[in-house]
Amino acid sequence: MASQNINLFQAKTTVQPIFSFIERSVKIVALSLLSVVVSGSLMVALSFYVFGQQKDTMEAEKQQFLSRIKEYVAKESLLVMMRNRLVAVDKIVATQVAYAPYIDTTMKIIQSFSLTSFSLDPKNAVSISVSVTTMDEAMGVLKTLMDMEQRKEITTPILQSFVMDKETIKIGLSYFVVL
Repeated sequence: MASQNINLFQAKTTVQPIFSFIERSVKIVALSLLSVVVSGSLMVALSFYVFGQQKDTMEAEKQQFLSRIKEYVAKESLLVMMRNRLVAVDKIVATQVAYAPYIDTTMKIIQSFSLTSFSLDPKNAVSISVSVTTMDEAMGVLKTLMDMEQRKEITTPILQSFVMDKETIKIGLSYFVVL
């Protein structure tokens, strides 16, 4: 029995040699272009990945720097505010008078006796009133005053008042403290 299949394709085609060279050249060019396109695509994808990572890293650093700047702005504003306040405090301290030497000198003069008044005038003259019970104590206060003048702790001591009651003696003194 004969085959009933009909083969419309020829098993062997006759192609001219020039066409076979062109066909091989087209295949080589096609494969070359395909490899160039694939390698180019890989390079572009790799570049996007690398640059994307760098961009993300730079964004993260940018956020860190921005947060640091915000912190530094807050700190700087506090420093500026403190600097302004320190200038004001320096002015206040420069105009204030230290009362410690005046009080210390007064404490040496009155010893353990009763101080009834203490005043400091604008020219830094100290005026005090001391209450004692005996004449010996009054003489001790005056002797202490004179000794302090001799040691150059005070200048210009003045006995301003001396009042004797039945029970107490009130002595009013003024002097300048040597600073």
